[in-house]
Amino acid sequence: MAYKESDTRIKERQAYSKLIETCLCSDSDEKIAQLGCLQLDTSYVLKDFRKQVDAFIGEIYKLPLAVFIAVWAGLNQAKAEELNMMSDLIVEKLLPLSSLEKLSQLDPSSIPDDIRCFDKWTLMKREEGVLLYTSFMSWLSKETFNYVPIAKDGDRIVAQYRQVPFETYVKILSRLDLREQILAKMFYLGGSRALEEVLSVKIEDIDFYKKRMHLLEDVSYPRHLFEDIKKHIQDRKKGYVFIGKEGEIISHTTSFRALKKVVSELHLDPEFTFKEFTKNI
Repeated sequence: MAYKESDTRIKERQAYSKLIETCLCSDSDEKIAQLGCLQLDTSYVLKDFRKQVDAFIGEIYKLPLAVFIAVWAGLNQAKAEELNMMSDLIVEKLLPLSSLEKLSQLDPSSIPDDIRCFDKWTLMKREEGVLLYTSFMSWLSKETFNYVPIAKDGDRIVAQYRQVPFETYVKILSRLDLREQILAKMFYLGGSRALEEVLSVKIEDIDFYKKRMHLLEDVSYPRHLFEDIKKHIQDRKKGYVFIGKEGEIISHTTSFRALKKVVSELHLDPEFTFKEFTKNI
């Protein structure tokens, strides 16, 4: 029995022919035939290119990251500040010089988190380190045909949706004491939170292992926030995270005054409060 082409297949073939004709801007059978040869040639070229990429990856994936850092520094004509920052990241072991293979297997957010947790540096230097690292990884990912994934900066991903620009948020953070830094991070990085909700959080509400805390709901935060909290509460195992001299929960006016002082120093809107950190675009 002769094969009968289905209506669906006929429509697909007709649509394909129409697309090819559109590409050629002509109904010429000769040009369609030429395109058919071109398709065949291109498919071979792409397969060959893929083989070459695989061979390229096979050659480089055992090489140490230091090789690529040296190439990056030379090709991109990096500024002295960038070169010095890259050196600092290496010296402090924040940037592992393992093979490209091992780097590609890391959680894309792990090294930005490591940098933000490195409290030997000022907060501003840590942010500069994260920015340089993510820029370098974008370059490396492109140069390795996405073999190495682009670094993931969770803080800046959140910032895309906030009214307060990330640069302004960081400037404010850098001038606050640790307690108010923690509060600002909880607001900016934790969805829509109320001041009383944040101030009343207890140590028992925090899961340091899973990087979550229970407010009115379970909220996940980046690792650097939990490192800040550990430093703030010291050896305490229970009770409110934010306490006054007598161990009672602090008044919201205490932190409010600290923020207002910084807002004034930075010449921001005098009406700026912690609530501004929670507002989305």
